[in-house]
Amino acid sequence: MKGKPGKACLCMLLLLVSMIHFGSQAYAQKPTSRMITVIGNVSDESGEPLAGVSVMLQGTKIGVSTDADGNYTIRFLPRKDQENIIVYSFIGMEEQTFNAKASVQNDVILKSLDSELDQVVVNGFYMQKKSTFTGAATTIKGETLVELSPTNLLAGIAAMTPGMVLVENNAAGSNPNAIPSLLIRGASSLITNEAGSNPNAIPSILIRGANTLITNESEEGVNNPLIVLDGVEISMEELYDLDIFDIERVDVLKDASATILYGEKGANGVIVVERKRIENAKARLSYNFVPQFSVPDLSSFNLTDASQKLELERLAGLYDTADGSMDKAYAYKLKNVRQGVNTDWIHAPLRVPFSHQHSLMFSAKGQSVDYRANVRFADNYGVMRGDRRRNYSIGFNVNYHTRDKLTVSFRTTYTLTDSKDSPYGDFSSYSKLNPYEKVYDEDGNYIKNYYFDPFNTNSERMANPLYDATLSSFSKARTQNLTSSLTGKWNITKHLDISGQANMTISSGTSDKYVSPDAAQYVGLSDVSQKGSFAFGSNKGFTTSGKLVISYGLPLDKKGSLFRISGGSNIKRTSSNTSRGEGRGFLKDGLSDLSFALGYAPNGKPTGRERIATEVGFFVNGNLGFLNRYILDGSFRTSGSSRFGADNSFAPFWSVGLAWNIHNEPFLKDVKWINSLVPRFSLGYTGTVSFDYYQAKTIYEYKSDYDYYTGIGAGTRTMGNPDLKWQKKLSRNIGITAAMLDNRLNVEFNWYNNTTYDLLMPINLPYSVGVSSMNVNFGQINNSGIDLSLSGRILNTRDWSWVMVLTGGHVMDKIKNISTAMKGTEVADASDAIKPKILFTEGGSQFDIYAMRSAGIDPATGQEIFIKKDGSYTYNYNSDDRVAVGNTNPILQGSWINTWRYKGFSLSLTTTYTFGGDFYNSTLQGKVENINPKQNVDARAYTDRWKKPGDLVRYLAINSTRETVNSERFVEKRNELYFSSINVAYEFNTKFMSKIGLKKLSVGFGLSDLGYLSSVKFERGTSYPYCRAINLTFRPTF
Repeated sequence: MKGKPGKACLCMLLLLVSMIHFGSQAYAQKPTSRMITVIGNVSDESGEPLAGVSVMLQGTKIGVSTDADGNYTIRFLPRKDQENIIVYSFIGMEEQTFNAKASVQNDVILKSLDSELDQVVVNGFYMQKKSTFTGAATTIKGETLVELSPTNLLAGIAAMTPGMVLVENNAAGSNPNAIPSLLIRGASSLITNEAGSNPNAIPSILIRGANTLITNESEEGVNNPLIVLDGVEISMEELYDLDIFDIERVDVLKDASATILYGEKGANGVIVVERKRIENAKARLSYNFVPQFSVPDLSSFNLTDASQKLELERLAGLYDTADGSMDKAYAYKLKNVRQGVNTDWIHAPLRVPFSHQHSLMFSAKGQSVDYRANVRFADNYGVMRGDRRRNYSIGFNVNYHTRDKLTVSFRTTYTLTDSKDSPYGDFSSYSKLNPYEKVYDEDGNYIKNYYFDPFNTNSERMANPLYDATLSSFSKARTQNLTSSLTGKWNITKHLDISGQANMTISSGTSDKYVSPDAAQYVGLSDVSQKGSFAFGSNKGFTTSGKLVISYGLPLDKKGSLFRISGGSNIKRTSSNTSRGEGRGFLKDGLSDLSFALGYAPNGKPTGRERIATEVGFFVNGNLGFLNRYILDGSFRTSGSSRFGADNSFAPFWSVGLAWNIHNEPFLKDVKWINSLVPRFSLGYTGTVSFDYYQAKTIYEYKSDYDYYTGIGAGTRTMGNPDLKWQKKLSRNIGITAAMLDNRLNVEFNWYNNTTYDLLMPINLPYSVGVSSMNVNFGQINNSGIDLSLSGRILNTRDWSWVMVLTGGHVMDKIKNISTAMKGTEVADASDAIKPKILFTEGGSQFDIYAMRSAGIDPATGQEIFIKKDGSYTYNYNSDDRVAVGNTNPILQGSWINTWRYKGFSLSLTTTYTFGGDFYNSTLQGKVENINPKQNVDARAYTDRWKKPGDLVRYLAINSTRETVNSERFVEKRNELYFSSINVAYEFNTKFMSKIGLKKLSVGFGLSDLGYLSSVKFERGTSYPYCRAINLTFRPTF
């Protein structure tokens, strides 16, 4: 029995040890059994794995990041009385959440922020939700621009923006070195200098009309809108040369509520361009190749052939001489015609060029850092032989992010543009040459000059531009820009953030134009010192700017009420140096350097100027939304500029806007077919500061002509006005936007009325002052109109879709008040001297056509019957009897865009239209009636003229010697449908592309300037012909 208790104790001990062992195991395993494990994969919408995605347990520091294949595993203990929310976040992607109630596998697809960006408006300072936006703006995606026209950025912007029209420059045609202009909601500027029509100058873009009077060349561009690229101001030329494949979106801001933050620069509207962001986590290389062939379009030219032209000259009496001195000349030309000479001059300087554009982009993205580098080369050639526009650019962008707190970005871009004009000269000189003339002489050399009487060198002469093209003459230019910007944003709290940007731009440009002393224009000139010329110019600029914005936003309740306030400041300093001169007198064609000039041309001695301007502004903007229905937006800004007098260097600007989200009202809750319905109203003052730097100061100029005993003297160049004030524009806008039928139908309509006060314009000064005029605040202009947009997804199935967009606009302007010096001022169009001159009259429009009214051609006499102001008839023209016989503003103009898609295919057709505007047909006046019969003319000059009593015709007799006058007979209604472009593209299946190592591949084919249907017939491209272009696109991404 003694052993039994020992055995019992041993058993009890073993049992205790076992209990402790298994208990400890149970205790150790208990937490493990409660641990939640979530595994999964994160990818983008295309199925591409995303590396570096943040996977965090909300409210804790527990988190992981996805690996290179997008996989993740996160473990955590469940929390009592609190949901276990996992947050998936990645830069450039919409954040997603998942409530993990137990261990599970959860695969996540993150969507790009593109859909979120569709719901905001970018104003260059910050983003604002469209649901709280009270201004008038148009947003365009970059890919939409590519679909419409991969080779013409401005045409795409114009087509998609209601009320914006790509202004036709009929003289410049398709010249690659003539940047087109955009007209948005009409124009109310009065261009009082001919430089504004120079086809080789950078023209204006006008948003809702211009708002001042351009009174001298230094103010050319005063009506341009502000163009902002990634927060940095750029020029019109830089926008023209921008890589269309690198654009993420374009926002066009139109009214005061939308542009007020730019204050003194917002009066003409703002175009905000944002380049693409880094989207893919993995390193990506994309390439865009666009080759293009251009074919000259001469379909609008209807010139006489050799026999017609010679007969027209005979009917005009050019060979009717008493002594028969012109008989020999007529016989010579008739012999050429009978020998088959019929020179096609207008095709002689033309070609079918091949242009090409290349852009290469490399990007990569991580959790904290992403970067993007891009290079571009564009080699564009026009249809005139010998010209080109060559553009190079390289850029780099790097962004650093700390989780939900700080973002710092640095971007730098360098661009270089070389341009060269055609050595073959102005195309109009070819359309004037007579077809019975030979190109070469008997020795096979170019004939240098053509004389109307080949046997008399004192007769009227026309130079052979083909000969001039063989000389060393040239006209070329080069521009360079280096832009760097540093941007930062700090999310201090959930509701408070601060952002800032510092920018620097260095620019330079040169231009040189050499005319050989052997050029035909110098024939007969014996003074060697006057033969040949070399004009040169250069400019350098340096601009620094910065801005700082603090924003605070706070939800007021859970029903959509919110309050946001933003305040900030911006500052800018611009300096520029320009120089120019012209040498004259060159001894030999090949000696084309300026150093070979024998002297300077009159007023051609080297001269230059330095200009400095500074600007500063402070602003505050508040936005209050109540119940996600009623929106009130208000802004105030005070701006200062060195361009005005000391007493007026600062000026206040303000705006107020209202919006009503009717679709959120309870009474529309059950109306399912209305997705959104928002009326808007805005009112405010903006300003203009794009004037000459020193208009408030008197400028003196040293001249060698003022060489006195005591030294060189200075004379007054411009008379300053220290009392100059800011131009201000009062802008009113009433609009409504609506989306219906599951957002398949979208409508936008806006009415606007803008009045600009205190316009700067000249007043006459006595000669004793030394200058003829000075600028004062005096004028007033009003322009009003409507613009509308209608877009609908007509067909929307799994494989098929058809989207149609229709835009339109109408604008009228009125000159309310101008100075005495401006009243009755006549301004000729430098690109078309035949058109009636613009007359500035109070109560009139700058787009009025002034001519003398006409009752037509008298069948009995062949003379024109004019109608005087008092209604009486006369055969005599009197310029004092001119009245406004038309207005070039159309009743409606806009675009019609159709896009069809089937699986990977897409087809886009862009059409523009204009209806109801008046058009002064210069071709009828200058090439049909008031012709120079010694030059080639429109064939109608031979067939449609008055010949005998009883003829019911539109044009005077061929032998009429009446001086050129502006008659109502040449005013026609222009109704036109223009087929701008058609583009077909195909995007290959991504799964198939992955098998050959490509992420994606898109190819396309396009045609531009297809043709037009018009109620008027006139010559298009008078100084440089238009063209029809064929382009291809090849866009692989690796």
